[in-house]
Amino acid sequence: MNRRTAWPAVLISTALTLAGCAQADNRASQSTTVEVSYDDLLNQKNVTRQVSLIAGDTLRVVLASNASTGYQWTAQAQISDSGVLSQTSHQTVAPTDAKPGAAGTEVWTFDAIKPGSATVTTTYGQPWPGGTKDAWTFSAAVTVH
Repeated sequence: MNRRTAWPAVLISTALTLAGCAQADNRASQSTTVEVSYDDLLNQKNVTRQVSLIAGDTLRVVLASNASTGYQWTAQAQISDSGVLSQTSHQTVAPTDAKPGAAGTEVWTFDAIKPGSATVTTTYGQPWPGGTKDAWTFSAAVTVH
């Protein structure tokens, strides 16, 4: 192969390599949802889930909740490594059943920032003095690739 034919081959090879990198970098972020029902909570006091994400993805955690009992989840989740994962929101969602005492949910949203591992933890209890503390615990062991 002479110089005249080598340059086009090098340029095409470089362009294909860069296109492959661009496709990997332009991957659309995805959302993963973890849901914990009241049935799950009735069966175990400490609920743990394993989650695998890619940097740029979003994690939604949906936990059963019932404000009429006075119990609530800690709104600001504890995150073991805030460089890997950050909480972007928390909201309480009213029950779809209009009956008094019906359960709703609480929803957290987290962004995967960079590769690494982090644990997200929140507890369910009655926050006032004398109320039951940490009656249930939810933890997610998150690995970000």
